[in-house]
Amino acid sequence: MKGRGLQAAAVLLGLACLAARGVEPTEATKVTGFRVPEYDDQGTLKSQLFGEFAQIYPNGVAEINEVKMEVYRQGEVDMRVTAPHCIYDPSGGRAGSTTGVKISRENMVVTGVGFRWEAKDETFQILSQVKVI
Repeated sequence: MKGRGLQAAAVLLGLACLAARGVEPTEATKVTGFRVPEYDDQGTLKSQLFGEFAQIYPNGVAEINEVKMEVYRQGEVDMRVTAPHCIYDPSGGRAGSTTGVKISRENMVVTGVGFRWEAKDETFQILSQVKVI
């Protein structure tokens, strides 16, 4: 997985460099088995986004299958989110889906359909059919 994460990071970096130089890729880039970490201003890991397969479009937006997200608090995994599919916008720091979603925390599991995640606000919203166990 470590090598795949580096591969995904290299693809995302390459796309960002092309965009910065005004060059737009003409086709979606496909990546498998990847990890995208997010750090705060102090370099502390805030979250990680994992996926089995993604298509990264020329505008940088990625369509991801078999999504897993980990959210960290004080260096420990505080919450895990899984969904079969989502759209991830790294420039906006957000993700969303209309598919089923499951959130696991130490003492509870929340399921539902559809979600929105905003990294800057650290918010996660399940859109419908919410159940808490």
